[in-house]
Amino acid sequence: RELALLREAEEIGLFRRRGHPTMAAYMVAELECSRHTANEKLRVAGELIDLPEIAEAFRTGELGWTKVRELTRVATTDTESEWREAINGRSSGEVQQMVKGFRKGARPADRPDPTIVEEWVGLRVPATIAGMWRQMRRALDAEAKRRLPDAEIAERLCKLALQPGDGGHTRPPFQIAITTCRQCKTAEQIGPGVVNEISTAAFERALCDAVFIGDLGNDEPQRAQWTIPANTRRKVAVRDRFTCRYPGCTATRFVEEHHIVHREHGAITRCRTCACCATRTMRRITRG
Repeated sequence: RELALLREAEEIGLFRRRGHPTMAAYMVAELECSRHTANEKLRVAGELIDLPEIAEAFRTGELGWTKVRELTRVATTDTESEWREAINGRSSGEVQQMVKGFRKGARPADRPDPTIVEEWVGLRVPATIAGMWRQMRRALDAEAKRRLPDAEIAERLCKLALQPGDGGHTRPPFQIAITTCRQCKTAEQIGPGVVNEISTAAFERALCDAVFIGDLGNDEPQRAQWTIPANTRRKVAVRDRFTCRYPGCTATRFVEEHHIVHREHGAITRCRTCACCATRTMRRITRG
């Protein structure tokens, strides 16, 4: 009932009569909810118009808010019956995991796309820290000369925190744990308490500058092997004047080492690229 009223209020422009620019702004000010909650309620309210089965199950209490919120991300009029059947007997947490990696219109039997899987990361800090956070975002936006998305901001901060104190020229700039299945060759990134499948492109990019710790199925410890020796990293950094080598880019922070030609093709020469240009550089080199 609440979602129906919110949808009706937005259609008649109630928020304008109350002096607010958007319905979400009205909800934040008048209903005392967070902006994220306001946006989610408005999104679900709009999606339920085309999902009569899910809307009816929500109205009768058969489906709770969390399940409905997640189903509206992927279900359409043609697929809502399949998704309702697929989540039968599953908890809200399981439903949240099920819809990860699926675009709108996908079916439960489809293979998820690891490149679109997202996780919510929230921060609760004092107001003074919040101000510093906004200043930091503006500084990074100014350095990149564009507004950076949340994912890229987080990636840069993680790399900066995990970068060694010697300037990053003798060790990989950041380290993550990735495992590869021997049978299907799919790669998974392992974090504290989570395991997420990653795309082939992300896996190949990680392999370009990695440390191999050996076979996890073997109990015997193996000596770690680096794809870039420390002396090579130092030489490349000095040769490239510690800057990104992508044409027109002069970034000196968040720089990674990459092969100019893949090692499988017999080449060992490397260049340095910043986080913004890494994907573009690899694409340009591949095409060339």
